This record gives sequence, C-alpha cells and structure tokens, in this order.
Amino acid sequence: MTETVSPADAADPPATRVAPSAVEGQDERLAYRGLFQRMFIRPEIGALIGVVGIWVFFWAVTVPFGTANGASNLIDFASSPLGIMGVAVSMLMIGGEFDLSAGAMTGAMGMLVVILSKEAGEFGGAGLTLWVAIPISFVVALGIGYTNGWLVEKTRLPSFTITLATYYVLIGAKLGFSKLIVDQVQVGDISNANGFQFWNKVFASDWNRTEHIWNSRDKVYTVAVLAAIALIVVAIVEMQFSRRREAYKPAGLIQFVIGVGVTIAGIVTLHVTDGVSGNWLGSAIIAVGTIVGLLGYATWRLQPATSGRGSLQMTSELTKWLSIGIVGVAAAIIVAWQMDAYDNTNFFFPFTYQGFRAVLFMIFSAIGYTAILLAVSKARRINRMTHFVVTLIGCASIVVMAFFIRWESQGDPSVKDSVGSVKFRSEAFSCLLGLGLFVLALAILNLLFEEFTAIHPGADRIGRRLIAAGGLLFTVGMLAKLLFITQSELDAGAAPALFSVRTIWAAVFTITMVWILGSARFGSWTFAVGGNKEASRQVGVPAARTKTQLFMLVAGAAWLVGMLLAFRLHTIQANTGNGEEFQYIIAAVVGGTLLTGGYGTALGGMLGASIVAMATLGITFARWNSDWRYLFLGVTLLLAMLANRWIRTKAEGMRR
Repeated sequence: MTETVSPADAADPPATRVAPSAVEGQDERLAYRGLFQRMFIRPEIGALIGVVGIWVFFWAVTVPFGTANGASNLIDFASSPLGIMGVAVSMLMIGGEFDLSAGAMTGAMGMLVVILSKEAGEFGGAGLTLWVAIPISFVVALGIGYTNGWLVEKTRLPSFTITLATYYVLIGAKLGFSKLIVDQVQVGDISNANGFQFWNKVFASDWNRTEHIWNSRDKVYTVAVLAAIALIVVAIVEMQFSRRREAYKPAGLIQFVIGVGVTIAGIVTLHVTDGVSGNWLGSAIIAVGTIVGLLGYATWRLQPATSGRGSLQMTSELTKWLSIGIVGVAAAIIVAWQMDAYDNTNFFFPFTYQGFRAVLFMIFSAIGYTAILLAVSKARRINRMTHFVVTLIGCASIVVMAFFIRWESQGDPSVKDSVGSVKFRSEAFSCLLGLGLFVLALAILNLLFEEFTAIHPGADRIGRRLIAAGGLLFTVGMLAKLLFITQSELDAGAAPALFSVRTIWAAVFTITMVWILGSARFGSWTFAVGGNKEASRQVGVPAARTKTQLFMLVAGAAWLVGMLLAFRLHTIQANTGNGEEFQYIIAAVVGGTLLTGGYGTALGGMLGASIVAMATLGITFARWNSDWRYLFLGVTLLLAMLANRWIRTKAEGMRR
C-alpha cells in the first residue's frame, strides 16, 4: 500500500526518515533526547533557574525589588561592568584560560582616557581631544590583551601566572601615574575635555521613564506578552510531538482557530468585568479555549498515539518521590501560613522574621517541586496513563499553591497599605494558574499523541523560529512596561527610574558573543582550544591565534567598561576595578562555564552576572545585614556549580 505524504512533510521528511530512534545498546551519541532533555543539558539552564528562583525570592520579601525603579537599579548593576565582563571572561574560560588582570584593566583604561584628555600643564594630562584619546586607549587595551596571549603562548606558563603579573603591573601603574601626574589617587574631570558632549551620549546617556508618558502602554504590554506565551507554547508542542505522516486534518485547524478565539474572548472578559465572578468566568473561558485550541492544533498536525496507554502503576520509587514532593509543597504552605508575613523584627542574625519565613518557604517549595518533577520523569518511563496521573497531581499542586498565594496577597486588613501584596504578590496567582493550565494541556497531549523518537529538523526549525518570535514579542512588551509610564501612575507619584545606555551596550555585546559562539567559526575554535588545544591544532585550528584573540576580547571589553565608568563618574580612582576579576569569574561559573574550559555559554555569563546583582541588591533592598552578602555569593557559587553538574548528569543519563 502506498503511503500518502503531505506537501509539508515532503519538504520536511518524517522523523523516522531522519535518524533512527534510540534502542538498547545503541551508541549514546546517537540516542535521541527529547525537547526538555535537550533544554536541561544546556550549560546556562542552571543559571536560568537560579535567576528565576532568586528573583522570585527577593520579589517576595522586598518592596522595591518588583518596581520599575528597583528594576532599573538591578539592570544597571547587572549590565556594567559585571555583565559585560562576565560574558567576556566566559568566552576566555571556554577557551581554557583565565585573565586575572581584567578587573584592574577596566579602571586602567578609564584612567588612561581621562589622563590623555585632561588639560596639559602642572598636574595635568596630555590635553588631547577625546576623538584621539579614546582610540588611543582602545589600541592600548588591545595591546595589553595581545601581550597576555603572546606571553602565555611563548612561555607556556599558565595564564593564571601571566595575568597575575599583569594585574600587579596595572594596579602599580594606576597608582604611580595618578600620583605622578595629578598628585592624587583620583584623576578627572573628563567633562571638560574636547568632544565630551558627543561621547557622553554614547557612553553615559540615560532614559528617564517619568518623562515618557504612554497611556496605551499596558495594552501593548498585555498583547505582546500573551502573544509571546502563545507562540512559545505552540513551539514546544511542535518540537515535542511527532508530525503527522499522512495528510493533515483541516478540521483540527478549524478547532484551533475557534480555541484561539475563545481564549481571546476570555482575556477580554477579564479586562471588562470586575469582581470575583468576572474573574472566575474569564479564567474558565481562557482555560477552555486554550485546551480546545491546543487539541485542535494537535489534531491538525500531530500523529495520534498508536501505543497503548496502559494502567496506573505506582512503583515504590515513584511513590517515594511523589510523596516527598507533596510533603515539600505542603510544608511550604504551612510555614508561610503559620509565620507572620508582616513581622520585620530580627528573628536571628542575620534574618528578620519575615525574611526567615520566605527562606523556608522557598526551600520547601524547591524541594517539593523538584521531587514532583523527578516523579513525573519516572512515571514517563512506565506508561502513558501513569505519566498522565502523576502530571495531574503536579498540576493540582501548582493550582493549590496559586490559590494560597492569592489568599496571602490579600494583605493584613488591620494595617494600612498592607505589604501582603508585596510578600506574595497577586500577579504570581495568574502566573501559576497559567503554568498549571500549560501542564494540564501538555499532560493531555502526552496521553493522546505520539512524541518524537528521532530528530526532526523541520519541527526543530519551526519551533526555534516560533521561540525567537516569542522572545522578541516578550522583549517588546517588557521594554514598553519598563521604559514608559502612564498618566495615572505619574499622578500617583511614581518614583523616577533611569535606564542607562550601558544596558544597550551590554545587550549588544552579549548578543554578539552568543552569535559568535554558536554560529561563527571562531566560536567552534574557542570550544576546540578549550577542550584540547593540541588536538585542535592537529585538525587545523589556529590555537595560538585563537587564544590570543580571546585575551584581546577580554581587554576590549575592559576598555568598553572603562569608558562607561569614566563618562558615568567623570573621575576615576586608582583602585577602580581592583579585585573585581573574581566577581567576573563567579558570574561565568554561576552561568555554567567550567573552570577546566571547553564548556559554557556567553549568555550564561550575563545570567551569572544577574544572579550576583540580584543577591547584592536584594540583600540591601530587604534591609538585611549587608556584611553577609559575600557569604551569600559564596554559597550561591557552590550551589550553582553543584546544580549545573547535577542537572547535566541527570539529563545526559536519561534515555528513551
């Protein structure tokens, strides 16, 4: 009998034609990994989980952390110098090297451009225009990076030793020249230099949110974020489940369109109605529309299940993890319920009472949901029905947590302007209900439709494009929310929030490095020389040149940070940047980059910087003893390394 193949599948052959499915005894390099497996073996996934977890934690226990002003401080802290240098150092560490002079170099480059542009004379500088001083400082930075790389290659000494020497040279030069030229440990003022007005806009301009009113902002934000979520959900379905081998079913497309329309109607209902009944009605319509729409999409494009669903089989191992998960979630709820959310008195050093409550809540929640995820993973290996039931239990736990948080967010009626909505914000209720709905829909699809058992390039390509489009829409929505203000907020006395051009520099630098590492030949060379320099040289990789260029990359990033600091502060002290190289390394390691080289991502460096920034500012915002922030960072570093290793090991050990 001749098989009927749809035009779409003629262009994108079925999964079974692309690669064989993993079978017993097959080389593990050919074993198929599902969408979530592939996601969890990404180097930056541990850092991403850490970013979400720490942000949620401080969002729950601090007042300014969830505001636009708090976000501007956080973004600025994470962007420069920490984020830019974290990304650059990640690139160098993937290449198998260290640069201990990176921190001192940032201050040195800022000081150099100030000295070059400062007016000549007694206690003066070279008197150059910034149009000349800035390029000269850039060339000097690249020269230092080249020298570091050249010395490492020629002497065969560890980069740790070479760059440690460079570090002492730079801190000595900064102090010596500042005392020699201006007779102070601080040099400035760059604002008097020729060309300052232009270069100040390039390196130090700000966007004041309160000066930009956009009353349609919330509509754009809502539409963009919801559209982004929809695209990402469809992408996950496209990449997780097997494409139909026969002609697609148009009836499913009609059902999908109807479901989308119902979901939109539910969202409109939420916005045009007030009160509990309106919220319930809108939420119910959204839930029905989402499930109907996804089932329609699956009927249209996906392969129905051909294997049996089986019966519920609760093994001892499965029961153990599921029980731990339920107990963990219940313990989190009980702790948060019994302990006072409004008590800011000291409980025991260094915690306040409500701070300790939040810590316990997050720990028990993390344990509970991690155990539930493990139970779902184990149930998946048994049969469809067991997986479906265990996933439903996980979904129920999410819904219960959502309603508990909603109850907590009502606040203390005896306290004016209660901080209850700050401790457990009601927005989390909507997010958790949305997550629960997604888990429920995915469980239904897992029960009714076949999943991929081999790589399908067409599905992956479509999924990646949908995710990229969703990420772009989400970014547009968040930018609208952060950069603009409505008239009602302004009338209510919203605090100013400044967003600096430093954030744009950090974003552009990170995106460029991510592209280079993932798509350019230089990125492949970086991984190769970090994994095995001699082996990479034998297959034609210019190992020495690649490593030297990586040192120059770090030096160039240090120059950029130096310019950002100089134009922001107008003056530079001799000790600026000294010792900060360890924070850059922490950001890289927390972001998933191995100290041994050959593994990591550029994006992970920025995520690691965000974790360090959140930990530093979050402790301050929570009014905890800031003397303990380095202890927090140390524990975070250790936990991040352990989590990255554990997640990678578990994901790589999973086989279908």
